[in-house]
Amino acid sequence: MKLLKYLLPFALATGCFSSGVYAQNDVVGDGFSTIVEERERDFSAVTDFVNSKRALSIAEKGGALMISGDIHAEWSCLRCRSHHQRQRGSGSGNLVPPAKPHAPFATNEFDIEVNLIMDYKADRSWATIQFQLDNPMGIRNVAFAEGQNSNKNILWGSGITSNISMRKAFMGYNLFEEGTSRLDFEIGRRRLYDVFDSKIQFYSIFDGALLKYAQSFEGITDFTAKAAAFIVDQTVNHFGYVGELGFLNIADSGIDFKYSLITWRRDGANRYGKKHAKGSKFVNSQLTLAYNISPDLIKWKSKLYGAFVHNHDAHGNHFTHHRKKDNAFYVGYRMGEVKKKNDWAVDLRYEWVQAQAIPERDCSGILRDNPRNISFYNSRRQGFANYKGYKIDTFYALTDNWTLNAFFERAIEQSHEIGGKHRSWMFELQAIYAF
Repeated sequence: MKLLKYLLPFALATGCFSSGVYAQNDVVGDGFSTIVEERERDFSAVTDFVNSKRALSIAEKGGALMISGDIHAEWSCLRCRSHHQRQRGSGSGNLVPPAKPHAPFATNEFDIEVNLIMDYKADRSWATIQFQLDNPMGIRNVAFAEGQNSNKNILWGSGITSNISMRKAFMGYNLFEEGTSRLDFEIGRRRLYDVFDSKIQFYSIFDGALLKYAQSFEGITDFTAKAAAFIVDQTVNHFGYVGELGFLNIADSGIDFKYSLITWRRDGANRYGKKHAKGSKFVNSQLTLAYNISPDLIKWKSKLYGAFVHNHDAHGNHFTHHRKKDNAFYVGYRMGEVKKKNDWAVDLRYEWVQAQAIPERDCSGILRDNPRNISFYNSRRQGFANYKGYKIDTFYALTDNWTLNAFFERAIEQSHEIGGKHRSWMFELQAIYAF
């Protein structure tokens, strides 16, 4: 406990110092940067690889305290055109909003990301903390100030040093365990997709409480049940609720089935007095099916998967020309597994998402590129849903610690009638060192 006692205050102090010292000079996001933040959701092979490094214990803790981390150096090449108008590159700084003056939105982005993770485990309890620093590269970025640094001859930069977030902070306790049955309780912060399964939703922050039950029925299935409540907006007592049932390896066939239900509904007024706001009219069911292919058929670990999402609370309105646009689905294939040097993995996926299928603050996956972060309810040409597209994701281990991840994704509009034409694509290459 002594090491934890000194590490945590140091990490917190570092975060506070960074935020306090650099906030005046650095340009910080507005909290609605869904496209940029979504890139932190790595290819699942990347996540599995990074998690495999979280088993290095500190001797004096008897294996109870584990510290791990990873460093990402990322390059993204992006192109986007909505309603025949370029959203990135030359001239994109003149788009409104934001108001002038504004730098153009990049066609090449370079980021440096660091994650520091601490896991503590006792006999029946555990806790996890993850601090994430994700900053654009470049020399120091300074805020534009009329009369102070408003001359165009100034040497500008894009680098930021103060973007730090509390990515995870949760604790758990085992309430019951007997045989193959187990009931756990957890409370704290993480992403919804850290707990619930989906490639196109569950992106939002999950600040709440979770109950998890698991039981194995030999030769029949491994059963899991999860139920959670989380905070959406505490200013108006707006809470969300989500549950998931899982039936894994049914009859030893390699087939997994999951059903989840999440409600974002807010019948009363939101923080700005709007009752029955369209943005919270979402009660989503998701059916997920996966087939883990037998190694007798394919020697590499392989999986076929897909899911269908339906929003039960959608109604036609003027944003959708009075038509329901409440469905989404994805299908994919993953092959390979990365644990050591020369291991590889590849994932191919197709996504189809209608405008009312997923709350725009909870969209995950490919998404529409929307660099100005304009809500669908401000402009039908923008938003993050209403797309269809594909993604090719690859992962290769150069060493046991150093890996490369490259992917390409492309999206177009799902419905031309709602928001006009949209075309966007992105290629990203990142080097990852996990320890």
